[in-house]
Amino acid sequence: MPSGHSGGSSSGGHFGGGGFSHSGGHFSGSHSSSYSGGHFGGTSTSRVGGTGRAVGFTPRPHRPFYQPRVVVFGGRQVYLGTGRASAVSVLGILIAIAVIVTIFLGIGWANSNDNDYLEYEAEINAIKTDYNKYQAMAKYASENVGYTVHGDVLYKEEFENSGKYCIKYTFDTLAGKVDNGFSFYVYTREQAIELEENGVVLALEKPWLSANKFTDSVPLNYYGTALEDDAEYLYYCDLYNKAVAEQDDSKNFMRGAFLTSVGITVGLIVLYVLVNATAKKATAEQIAADKQGTTTSADNKTIPTGTWRCDYCSTLNDNAKERCDGCGAKRQK
Repeated sequence: MPSGHSGGSSSGGHFGGGGFSHSGGHFSGSHSSSYSGGHFGGTSTSRVGGTGRAVGFTPRPHRPFYQPRVVVFGGRQVYLGTGRASAVSVLGILIAIAVIVTIFLGIGWANSNDNDYLEYEAEINAIKTDYNKYQAMAKYASENVGYTVHGDVLYKEEFENSGKYCIKYTFDTLAGKVDNGFSFYVYTREQAIELEENGVVLALEKPWLSANKFTDSVPLNYYGTALEDDAEYLYYCDLYNKAVAEQDDSKNFMRGAFLTSVGITVGLIVLYVLVNATAKKATAEQIAADKQGTTTSADNKTIPTGTWRCDYCSTLNDNAKERCDGCGAKRQK
């Protein structure tokens, strides 16, 4: 310990015994860094044991530390910058998401064909084929003797609450009784009841004398009816039209979503290019400014040319000085 500080007297007061003399100075809180009296021992630079940083004082950098912003994308951590860099990072992520969404929408559009309508179309074509066949059979039987026979109606059956009925009938042949005949769904309830009571005249595909239980038949009054009179035909036509309309709606929706996604992706790419170009320009301008002798600190405060800012107390110092005027810390190279 240097001489003259072993006991200690103070004109401004006594602090806990000897070893400390102080005249009017401040122990802490002063920014003037001027002590006219006692020190912690040592030299007049207010340091313990000579040179070096003050004991018990841990310098704290002036530049603030910002925790980088992190997002998780695709199982990986993506670090976002600040300012324009942050905008570029966010736009990059949005573009990646938009591209993925666009790809999936394109696949969905390509696979948006619902084939349910094909099943209904097959049923419609089968009914049309039968219609033409049995119309011709009834017409031929009405014009040729021996191709008709009287049949008995076993029961009537309505189709899907349509108000149209078919009848199940039976008739006799020389080879035995035929009991598996069905008509089309072309009769009203009143017509079906009348046929139940009075029976039905049937047209045969071959003369009655050669008919057997495998001989095909149809009610003779089927001749001349319109295809649209058949409730089953109308039913499948309705299903077909709905399936086609739903498929068109689905394809239109997927196409619209795909094109919208493409537009958004293109817009994001254009915006990304513009923002990135602006950020690069700003960086180039900053580099040019630094080369001219003007620098900017992390807190965006301009440092005048020919000075340096202390990392510990933020005091501005002349470049000729190697230690801070505010805290005495050595300049960091």
